[in-house]
Amino acid sequence: MGFSVGVLSWRAHKTLVKTLSTYAALRDMADEAVVFFNEISDEDRAIADRFGFAAAGCAENLGILGGTLGLVRALKGDKILLLQNDNPVNVADGILRRRLEQAQQLLDSGEADMVRLRDRFDPSFSDRKKYLGYFPGGDGKDTLLLKTKRVLRPLKARRMAGRAPAAVERPDIVHPDIFEKNGESFMADSRFVNYSDQPFMAKRSFELRLLEWADGRKARARTLNSKPVPEIIINSRFWRKARYRIAVSEGVFAHARYDDSFRTGHPAFNADISTSRGRE
Repeated sequence: MGFSVGVLSWRAHKTLVKTLSTYAALRDMADEAVVFFNEISDEDRAIADRFGFAAAGCAENLGILGGTLGLVRALKGDKILLLQNDNPVNVADGILRRRLEQAQQLLDSGEADMVRLRDRFDPSFSDRKKYLGYFPGGDGKDTLLLKTKRVLRPLKARRMAGRAPAAVERPDIVHPDIFEKNGESFMADSRFVNYSDQPFMAKRSFELRLLEWADGRKARARTLNSKPVPEIIINSRFWRKARYRIAVSEGVFAHARYDDSFRTGHPAFNADISTSRGRE
C-alpha cells in the first residue's frame, strides 16, 4: 500500500467534524485513511465512518505519544501523513494535491526524511515569535538587542534560525547556510528544524522508529497534560545529531479547535480534561 492518512483524536467531536469536512479531496488521494481515537466511543466510530475513514483506537487515553504510536502501528502505507483532529485543510484542492504529490516525491527520492505540511504562516502554534526573538522579520531591520542576543547565545540563535520559514518569505535567502529551496519547499536538516507533531509526511518506517525510540524514554520525560509527547522527548541531542533531512512546505493545513482543549488559556478550554496547570 502506498499512501496512508492518519488522524489522532481525543474527544472534541465538534472540532473533528469540522476538520474531516475539509478532507474530501485528501481522502480521495489516500490509499487508506484512519482516525485513531484515544478513549474510543461509538460516537467516534460514527463520525469516522461518516467521512469515509476507518476507526481505530483504545479504551484509555494514551496521550499524544501513545496515541500517535498506536495510529502509526494501525497504518499500512509506506508513506504516511499524520494529522490531529484540529488540522483542517486550508487550501484549494489543486494546491493540496500538488503539494502532497511534491512531498511524496521528496520522500521517494530520498531528498527528505520528513516533510512538514502545516501552513508555514498560520499564526496558531507558530514559530514566528521564537524566530523574531533573535532575528529581524520580513522588513530586515536588525536591532542592537537582537544582535546582542545572538552574540551572547550563539548556539540558541543558530537553532532559532531554523524557525525562519514561519517568519520570512525566503528563508533560503536570509539563511543560505541553513536552507535551500526545492520546488515549493525549503530544505534544511534536524540540527536546525525541530521535530513537530503538527502535520507532516514521512515514511512509515522512519516515523515508527522515532516514536518507538521516544516511547522507550517516556518515563524520564516532562509531560503535557500529564501525558508524554513526542516533541518534548525527540527534540534532543539525538535529533540534532542525526541530521535528518527536513523539508518545510508552504503547507496545506491550519489549526482550528472549537471544543475540548486541555490548554488553560485556550477559548475552548475544558477543565474536565485538563490537569491543574495544563503542563507539567
